[in-house]
Amino acid sequence: MVADALGRSTSLDSVIPKRVDMAARWVERNYTFQYMRTWKELNVLTTATYPYILSLYDMEIKDVEVLRRRTTDSDGTVVFSRPLNKVKPQDRESRPSGQPESFWLNGVSSIILNSTPNENMTFEGHLVLFTKWGSASNWTHWLLDNATELLLCRTLMYMAIRTRDSDLYRMYEDDLTKEVQSFNVSEEALQHSDIIPIWEPLEFSQLDDSLRSM
Repeated sequence: MVADALGRSTSLDSVIPKRVDMAARWVERNYTFQYMRTWKELNVLTTATYPYILSLYDMEIKDVEVLRRRTTDSDGTVVFSRPLNKVKPQDRESRPSGQPESFWLNGVSSIILNSTPNENMTFEGHLVLFTKWGSASNWTHWLLDNATELLLCRTLMYMAIRTRDSDLYRMYEDDLTKEVQSFNVSEEALQHSDIIPIWEPLEFSQLDDSLRSM
């Protein structure tokens, strides 16, 4: 589709996948769509070297919207703590032992708790994740299926930079603005509807599955 829109020789085909990757990351960096939101179960073990670090393995986090402790009563009732406060690292004056009350995001791959847990704990996190773009021929993604024109416009803008084609850049820049406006309206409606986020315990989830449309 990108090659057809460019209408040029096949000499640029090898750089198209990287430009699609860049376009997808640009979209996710500047906007948050519902498919990027997911719930994860995060476990803390006191025997870990750094029990105050919640590692997210090979996921890349854009934001943590909710993080709270989950416990289960003797009758099986699941109880949630108050959501932990999101703070800045410089706000911490000490790291006490006990129940964490706040956290901050360390880069894009881990969450730092303000306290060192003195017992094994389970947390639930409502996370916003970046996509790690795949390279397999059969790999697919929500943006490819549902935001084709939006992704195409941004990809062609990157291709225009590569080919130094200012007219092509301006043309697709205008189209991108229209596509973004359309998607923002759709996303606002989606986020205010009765949508239940996907629940995926971390130990059973795969990166591909965690980025499904909700």
